[in-house]
Amino acid sequence: MSRRRYVEAGRITANDRRTTRRHYLFTPDAAGTMAQIFWYCLGVASQQFNISVHAAILMSTHMHYDVSDNDGNLPKFRECFHRLLALCTKSFRGWPEEVFNKSQTGEHELLTPEAIVDSLAYLIANPCLGLAVRYAKDWPGAKTRARDIGSRIIRVARPSQYLDPNNPLWPEWVEFRLEMPEILIEHFGSLELAQQAIENRVRELEAEALRKSKRLGRGFTGARRVLRTKHTTRAASWETFGALNPRFAAAGDIEAARAAVKRYRAFDAAYDAALVRWMSGDRAAVFPHGTWWMRVHHGVRCQPPP
Repeated sequence: MSRRRYVEAGRITANDRRTTRRHYLFTPDAAGTMAQIFWYCLGVASQQFNISVHAAILMSTHMHYDVSDNDGNLPKFRECFHRLLALCTKSFRGWPEEVFNKSQTGEHELLTPEAIVDSLAYLIANPCLGLAVRYAKDWPGAKTRARDIGSRIIRVARPSQYLDPNNPLWPEWVEFRLEMPEILIEHFGSLELAQQAIENRVRELEAEALRKSKRLGRGFTGARRVLRTKHTTRAASWETFGALNPRFAAAGDIEAARAAVKRYRAFDAAYDAALVRWMSGDRAAVFPHGTWWMRVHHGVRCQPPP
């Protein structure tokens, strides 16, 4: 059985998803079309489902995005965003097969300010850690910089691929802001100090990437070579098979981690008890707050938020 989906308004999550068989389907192009497709699909989906986007990056074989789920619509947002991105990518690349692999979308909740800073910095520095470019700012595809968070307004035109210009769901232009999480502004005291904290962590990760390059005896690919890479190329780097996706990150905060474990265990126990009753024919069974699939697809009753 797959892990129960816990969906609650207000959660900040880090999300990622990979291409099928690690093909370079999202590799940047000189014209910026792939970046345009990515930002447009992300903007349309986030506005439809009231999702606050904090940061996002499109790597050659995968994407990362950190968001706040304002209304408890994260699964619907992801379904819309991933579907649009896949269809536009298929049209742009002339790709006849699926775009994403069959693995479950990576998602983990960010519990503390330190965990949020770590996640945002990891997202920004991802091209460096993958030895694609020496500095995060040099990545030629869709990217976020530390100073963008809370400041940058992305305005992007509708791509010509796949989307019907006569459909009102796909406006000619989409505009949205990369929002700084309020918890970081409160924690650091201002937007500028929050941006500086993220930037400092990015520099640490860039230095770590340089040490990795020297240890492996490999240079950075460089922006020019990235742009020349064909989308039919497949990643050949080694990765752990069958690694599990974590449910949350606490950045070393033991108390926050214990509270999260307790909350998830209570949710799973209440879900199990309600599911047993429901499967035995008791349609009055009440599921715990945060239940997604049974509520959306079967209309079960759920407890109110605590």
